[in-house]
Amino acid sequence: MDLFQNKLSALQTKNRLRSLSMARGLDLSSNDYLGLTDHQTIKAAAIEAIKNGVGLGAGGSRLLRGNAPEHMALEEFAAQHYGFEKALYFANGFAANYALLTTLPSRHDVVLFDSLVHASMRDALYTPNIKSEKIAHNDVSAFEAALKKHRPDSQKIFIAVEALYSMDGDFAPLKELYALALEYDAVLIVDEAHSSGVFGAHGKGLADSLPRENLIILHTCGKALGIAGGIVCASADIIDYLINAARPFIYSTAPPPLQAYLTQKAIELSASSEGDLAREKLMALCKIAHSKLGGFGSHILPVILGDDKKAMDAAEALQELGYDIRAVRPPTVPENTARLRLSLNAKLTQAELGNIIKAVLPFAEKEKTAA
Repeated sequence: MDLFQNKLSALQTKNRLRSLSMARGLDLSSNDYLGLTDHQTIKAAAIEAIKNGVGLGAGGSRLLRGNAPEHMALEEFAAQHYGFEKALYFANGFAANYALLTTLPSRHDVVLFDSLVHASMRDALYTPNIKSEKIAHNDVSAFEAALKKHRPDSQKIFIAVEALYSMDGDFAPLKELYALALEYDAVLIVDEAHSSGVFGAHGKGLADSLPRENLIILHTCGKALGIAGGIVCASADIIDYLINAARPFIYSTAPPPLQAYLTQKAIELSASSEGDLAREKLMALCKIAHSKLGGFGSHILPVILGDDKKAMDAAEALQELGYDIRAVRPPTVPENTARLRLSLNAKLTQAELGNIIKAVLPFAEKEKTAA
């Protein structure tokens, strides 16, 4: 046990020891971008579903007795809603990403992944016999060079990216990457975790405008949609193969039927006129915030302070003022880029945002002066 105590002490020394804490003040750290986690429509749907006998637990894996009508209904709805042949629902986005990249590539294939993709993708690529190459962030030329290099010797090439990157708030060049996928007969895998519900027509995501050929999309359901789970949308062959070969799907207890039911309700709410109004309000807040704090135009704004302790001290000070802003440190972000991560949501008012900006600006300006 001394070994683990020593490791914890080392993290403490580096200001990287993590611990669990409750919410503290106004939400500026969650991924509840549309405010659906406590929406009255979703709450009412949950109560009605329980009264009507929708299951609280699945009781087994989907391939045994855990498959429920709510799972099937959600997948049929999602496939139609997002414009794909089929969809498959996982317990969370991590499991979905891990399943995709540990199941689809064979030892004859290669995965080209953006250097800033989520840990769920990166962890999958540590699996033995999966060949992969890390590509400089959002570098289309580097992706093309890697495609040229690997095309002659690879049976299939997969390109793995996020539509919107969760720590910097910047966007992937999806149109350019999709064009490369078609040119080199590759499959583009797009994780819409932080863009689903927020961008695209009626919140269908940033990749919604792309043709469906050579494309796989993951919609995470626990962020803007406010519930939980991950929906993989793809061709029928790919979905059927995942059902037959994806270990995180086959050997996991199915998500609760109630969760699947509420996820469908959340997608419907997100796609409604009310969802459109929430997105419009959120984008107006983003415009104000970016005019003062910079960024890439999304609802995620990093204030990079560099030093881990500076970021922790700044977050603590802001929490004392009533703003739940958290510090993000390596290894979640690259070395020397510890930061405050501001996550805007549609429940904020412009007056609240103005006060937040006033509270955050001194930390950002102090760092600029120091630099």
